[in-house]
Amino acid sequence: MKRPLFFYSNLVWPPPFLVWLFIISYGLVTASLWLIERRWQGVGEIVSDTPEIQGIRMVILGIAAALYAIFRLMRFHPICNQAYADWLKTTPWTAARRLPLGPIHPVLQDAIVIGVLAAIAQWHAHVEAVFPVSIFAFFYLAGMTLLLAATRRWWSCLALGFFWPALLLPGAEGWPSILLLAAIIIVIWHGHRQSLKAFPWSFRSLFNRPNGSVLQTEIKLELNNRNTAALQSGLGWPFAAVSPQIGSGTISRRTSICLSALFGWWSYCVIERAQPDPSPELVMIFAFVAAFIRLGTYLNGTIPPFSLWSRMVWGRILVPGYDKVFLTPMLTVLMGILGAILIKHSGDWIPVSESGVFALIWYMLLSGGPTLRNWILTGQHGFRPPARATANKQFLRPI
Repeated sequence: MKRPLFFYSNLVWPPPFLVWLFIISYGLVTASLWLIERRWQGVGEIVSDTPEIQGIRMVILGIAAALYAIFRLMRFHPICNQAYADWLKTTPWTAARRLPLGPIHPVLQDAIVIGVLAAIAQWHAHVEAVFPVSIFAFFYLAGMTLLLAATRRWWSCLALGFFWPALLLPGAEGWPSILLLAAIIIVIWHGHRQSLKAFPWSFRSLFNRPNGSVLQTEIKLELNNRNTAALQSGLGWPFAAVSPQIGSGTISRRTSICLSALFGWWSYCVIERAQPDPSPELVMIFAFVAAFIRLGTYLNGTIPPFSLWSRMVWGRILVPGYDKVFLTPMLTVLMGILGAILIKHSGDWIPVSESGVFALIWYMLLSGGPTLRNWILTGQHGFRPPARATANKQFLRPI
């Protein structure tokens, strides 16, 4: 007999530890109020209506709904269960069929569980019944968004990155928020279907865990993550430092534009929601810190070809092959200063100008040259040898 779409007999109900956690935590609050009522007649009802007790009940119900949403995703999504994904690869399963262990989308059992929490909230905890429902929906949709990123559905993640912060806008209350939630659900559903069609995934997920106990995991010290592949091949230093098999990729221009626009949109939505006072100094500080972090990332493990004294003595004040690494940080700082001046004179357009300046700073940081790979392989610099006291033996190799 074919199973209905929204009911699965083999779908696991909430695990015992979640049930007992909710029963014990919520029961302790209820039992404490009952004991107070038994000891002091009429006091229990007064204490039960205090904002503190209602807040504790809201927290318990919210945590229960959130944990159930996380359990639903972690238990039934193949990206979260390596053994399940490995087994699924050996079967003739395709995206046109249903997942064997149960669906990822909400079903009737989920409505029963969340309905019980809503009933407790309405008739016992004196909390709005929509509260646990909204908590479950938020964590479920947010978790699905993260899983889309884990399965590398980048266009869906980009669309969701613009839809989620739009809920913070003051004009998004009411019907616009419902339309935005509908758009989020549609994008998540489409991205989820596309991720299942791309199964089996060829990449290694962040959610994968090795089999066995954590105590059996081997911990290795790698001083420079750029040379991981070279270290695994046994090259050692300094050959690993100049190997083309470095782990530093290049951010494409399209990716830089999309990420910069995304960061600018998030900044605009947060500024519109919080309505803070104009803060051009914050933009300058952000530009300085971001430029310093980028420069530190590039200069990590390298040494200049000439010292400052040698430049002055030999008259080579500028070394273009090395000094090019300072160009993007300097432009970032300059952009932060000019952006602060623009924000100060923006008037009513301050949210737009602030978010625009943040987006331009991010674009400069992501797309400004040289790329990290180009800098490591062609920059006119030396490589700092690792400290022998803290380096792995295979990292050092006599020349």
